[in-house]
Amino acid sequence: WASNWLAVGPGFSAIMISMTALQVSVTLMVLTALTFNMFQGSKSPTWWGRYLIYPVTFLLSAQLGSLHLMPAVIVGTLIRYAVNLLFTCLSKLDIFAEPVRIHRANPPAEQHERELDWDGPVILSPTAFVLVDAVTPWLRTTVPLSYNGVVVCFLAHYLVVEPLYYAFHLWLHTPAVYKNSHVHHHSSVVTEAVSGTSHPMLETLGYLANFSFPFLAPAWLGCFSTSLIPLYFTFFDIMNCIGHCNFEVVPRWLQAGPLKYFIYTSTYHSLHHSKYKFNYCLFCPIWDYLGGTVHSTTDTLHDQVLSQKPRQLDVVFLGHGHGLYSMLHLPWLSPFLASHQHQQRWWMLPLQPITFVWVLFCRYFLNTANVQRYHYRGTQCATWCLPVTGHFYFMQSHRKPISDMIVQAVKDADDAGVKYLGLAHLNKAEFINQGGKDLLPQLGDRKIRVVHGNTLTAAAVWQALREHTQPKDEIVFAGSTSKIGRALCILLAKRGHTVRMITGCEERFQKIKGEAGASGKNLVRVQTYEEGVGCRAWILGKWMEPKRIQTLIPPGSLIIDFAVPHVSEEVAKDYRYVNGAALSYSQKETDLTFCHDVPNTVPACLAAAIIHAREDTQRHETGEVDIDEVEGWWEKATKHGFSLACIEPKSQAKKTD
Repeated sequence: WASNWLAVGPGFSAIMISMTALQVSVTLMVLTALTFNMFQGSKSPTWWGRYLIYPVTFLLSAQLGSLHLMPAVIVGTLIRYAVNLLFTCLSKLDIFAEPVRIHRANPPAEQHERELDWDGPVILSPTAFVLVDAVTPWLRTTVPLSYNGVVVCFLAHYLVVEPLYYAFHLWLHTPAVYKNSHVHHHSSVVTEAVSGTSHPMLETLGYLANFSFPFLAPAWLGCFSTSLIPLYFTFFDIMNCIGHCNFEVVPRWLQAGPLKYFIYTSTYHSLHHSKYKFNYCLFCPIWDYLGGTVHSTTDTLHDQVLSQKPRQLDVVFLGHGHGLYSMLHLPWLSPFLASHQHQQRWWMLPLQPITFVWVLFCRYFLNTANVQRYHYRGTQCATWCLPVTGHFYFMQSHRKPISDMIVQAVKDADDAGVKYLGLAHLNKAEFINQGGKDLLPQLGDRKIRVVHGNTLTAAAVWQALREHTQPKDEIVFAGSTSKIGRALCILLAKRGHTVRMITGCEERFQKIKGEAGASGKNLVRVQTYEEGVGCRAWILGKWMEPKRIQTLIPPGSLIIDFAVPHVSEEVAKDYRYVNGAALSYSQKETDLTFCHDVPNTVPACLAAAIIHAREDTQRHETGEVDIDEVEGWWEKATKHGFSLACIEPKSQAKKTD
């Protein structure tokens, strides 16, 4: 038996080796495919498969016997994500970053999408460690973390990585290389914390090779410890974020004497993104000084940013959360999500327990926060958000605390010198403060003016009706007894329309009918949506279930919507659809990127607050809508660059094409 085993043993071993080699080959091919896929851009349908690199790398490390590196690599990778998220959060917290912000403008929304590739080097770093360990013995001998290991690691950074990076970076700025590769990174002039690692594939691979020396040098000298991995990762990402976060982190004393040659500042690297041919160094400016590539304004810009005053706001728009998912669409969590429509995404579902806890924490422990500063034609604006989701407003026990939060927010805005404050949807609800009317007695002689913006919303809907209907057209109106609905019903009746007002309140209906005078005969009360069947013009001032819309309203009919939440794009595409509560604007007029509700629009009530400020009306706009002012408000809106956005039904759009 023994002799038979000896006979087949070598052959069996050869088979096992061959199978192992085959497994490794397959894993490497999968990794290669995933790596190429990773650099296809976020619009690729398979782009999110990039995160499969992590488990495949772990599998490869098991196949190649590199598992001893994995604990430190995993810890280091988690730290890298934490550091980048922390700096992203700090850069969006107005109270923290605004006083020392470098570029006082927001990066465009397209940049947020382009820079979704920022964690490419983070994803590939574990793979690089496994591959180096596979082809060399250098990382196999490890020792406990020591002073010598740390010193050698950082000497390698400053004596090897820094000069190599400087030379490599100069080469990247040669015309041909810049045009074909490095322009991707320099498309970001106003940088985000994560901009520093957003690069094409070949650049990323070049950086990974250079940044390996802080680990290889200790290994060559026999003092490599796996603890150096998270240590150097932490140092590297903090320094990288400092250079790209768009607020000054480095104090003056760290630039005193010779220190300025070894520690760069946030303003130092921002000049590289705005001036391009200066300040090339990684983190250590001495190479720029030796190469004569330091920009002349480097020191003065640093002093200027550290001594500047915060910008004076003219307008604050006071918003609130919608559903649980909306609390993830905040710029300090994800600038990308914040620039897109607030909606439930598949990956949010498993996060719902955490999101629920986060929503409760926001409601009970956080105060009103500044979501984003922006300008509109030079008027300084900001959107503030009550840390409250919509469902709390409908709970009786929460209404008084929410009302008190709104009052406090108005007072805080006044203390900050804000002139006009606009109220979002539920912050002006009748059951909260009667369209802002109840706020006024609590403000005393404060100078701030409160704006509900309902007049402009009514004006936008009225303009859409004038453009898309004739007086003979019959109209069904859901939400007809609201403040906006009242004004529109009276205007429609006087124009000659027959209006089917869907309402269960006879008293409110009779009051509006009486206000319409002789034209009140055109107002007809109905109590169900089904009583509107057959009509091809609907106004929705109240949310309507998608299935009910598709059942009761014929395709191609006119729907003018000012409800929150609004009709979904999936439903709206089959109708002539106008959202009167969301106004279009030219993106050249503003650096606003936060998506309040409908992409590429602003809420009409926000536009109204901006117009109040730009015309300095010196008055409140609260309570009932003044019907006599409706048409005049649309003239103001167009004068200040706002317009309607209309969706034609797909069938009609195809015919037009």
